[in-house]
Amino acid sequence: MLVSEKSFKNWTAMSPTSFVESCKVGLRKPDPRIYAIACERLAVSPSASVFLDDIGGNLKVARSLGMTTIKVGEPEAALRELGQVVGIDLLAS
Repeated sequence: MLVSEKSFKNWTAMSPTSFVESCKVGLRKPDPRIYAIACERLAVSPSASVFLDDIGGNLKVARSLGMTTIKVGEPEAALRELGQVVGIDLLAS
């Protein structure tokens, strides 16, 4: 999942604003080009993006492109970390 700080400016719900389907673009993670396509579709730079994944190899490539990365092991912990990055408590009731 790739999110950007821009996505959180008018935060209302956790829903993707763009999909990059590997079967449609002919690429898959960890190919750096698929990350570039995602950033292009969101109109953000990698440095303004946060990439969440459960696979270290995918995170390594995203990080090398300048993205902030979060390893998803336990979903609540990942949401807490994402909230810290974007400055919003995503777990508040």
